[in-house]
Amino acid sequence: MKESKDWEDINVNRRKGDKVFFESTFLQQISDKIDYLKDESKEILKEVDKKGLDEIDLEEIGENTLNHVSDVVDEVSQLKSEIINSDELPQSVKESSRNIKIALNRDEDYVRRARRRLNRIEMKEFSDEERANLRVIQLCEKAIHVNDTNKDAYYLKGRALSNLGKYDDAIEEFITSLAIMDDINVMIAIADANRLNGDYDDAISVYDSVIEKDWGSFDAFKGKALTYYACEDYKNADEAFRKANNLTELDKESETLWQECQNKI
Repeated sequence: MKESKDWEDINVNRRKGDKVFFESTFLQQISDKIDYLKDESKEILKEVDKKGLDEIDLEEIGENTLNHVSDVVDEVSQLKSEIINSDELPQSVKESSRNIKIALNRDEDYVRRARRRLNRIEMKEFSDEERANLRVIQLCEKAIHVNDTNKDAYYLKGRALSNLGKYDDAIEEFITSLAIMDDINVMIAIADANRLNGDYDDAISVYDSVIEKDWGSFDAFKGKALTYYACEDYKNADEAFRKANNLTELDKESETLWQECQNKI
């Protein structure tokens, strides 16, 4: 007589739509996130399934679709990091993953995603900008973990911190970036952070350092103008606005401030 199988040996035929649950919380989190990503991926293809590729206006939906894809890629990357960094994995596996990332220049991939997300933040595409900036910081920290000499990772992290009003922390990141490689854009970022933090003398000093390197720096002259305006030094603000405008036409908001300076002199 054939012996009966233990319950654990019996194969259960699971229907396609059934949800699988795991006793391990870690595995359950992975399963839930994979399900989410699968659903998000299906949404991207709905327009193609509905209209056909030839009928889709790529200019109209292309950017939104690309942004959607970028967000899904970020989620996948975050999921992989959670798995690799899990306490349930041995240290040797984590180190192996880091070495592979270094070999594949994965830090540049993290930086690319951080820069793209910052650009979208500037375009006001996120309803929760704080969360979006925190995600930029997370991506930059991943890049730094892979390659701690990536100057762009520190610079972009600083910009995100500045967006969150953490100007002192932002300046520290900018200085680290500047220590790796001299860059006028980073100097401008330091000056801007000082200005926004109310450290006007430091801001003017850094803007002047930029101008010594590049007499044609529109951002430096505009930054000086905004700093002098904040100090209510309208005469110097007027002069700086004029020099900035001679280089590049000022935006409407700056023009309005410039006009106010002229009215108050």
